[in-house]
Amino acid sequence: MTQDRKHFGMTSKQIAILAGLAVAFLLLLGAGGWLILGGGGARLAPAPQNTPVPQPTATPFVFPTASPTATLTPVPYEMLIPEDWVQSKTALVEIWLPKEFKSTKSAGDATNLGTLDLVLTGVTSKSATYDMLVIVSYELLAGDSLDAHLTSKTAGLSSDRRVSARSNVSVNSVEAVKLLFERRTDNIDFTELVYVFLDGSTVWYVGYVAQINEFYEMLPTFEQSIKTFRIVR
Repeated sequence: MTQDRKHFGMTSKQIAILAGLAVAFLLLLGAGGWLILGGGGARLAPAPQNTPVPQPTATPFVFPTASPTATLTPVPYEMLIPEDWVQSKTALVEIWLPKEFKSTKSAGDATNLGTLDLVLTGVTSKSATYDMLVIVSYELLAGDSLDAHLTSKTAGLSSDRRVSARSNVSVNSVEAVKLLFERRTDNIDFTELVYVFLDGSTVWYVGYVAQINEFYEMLPTFEQSIKTFRIVR
């Protein structure tokens, strides 16, 4: 058997295998360099970034509990009457005032919004030209509501009187409309505080009138007096 010749200590087959491996390695190096350098217009895409996505977590939610609206409890009528006040009464209404207020028949130049039922006059200071007045009057409701009735009523007042304030109030748990009039007579300024109540189809007016310099001194008395007004049943 003829033996293969050896070159550098290797046979011809071994040299051929080694040469093949070397060629394959060079080809791999060439292909890798071509890709890295962007050969043929191809570029390596950046590795995708894994952006964390927040996951919703279940949070317990409690619906607010509806609180019932507080119901105003009226104060017993007898507790609304200050000591030493005097009752004034007709067949239809009653009201309480300090004993200085006396019954009279004329409302003078006060704003008259209905048929007079009760007129009282009070003692004033020496600097006052006109007496204080408390006037109770009534009339039938005209229109679809009390607001509409009053809007029409006040629009027909004389030009020397104006409504400076109007608001909805509660008088010892009874709904009412509060009107504040300003007027000027004989160069004297007057303020008239009028509370309006609706009783079925009847509109009731309770007015307190005084010269402006005395009105605000008497205002706490007027606001206490209106709480004692009630319709006689």
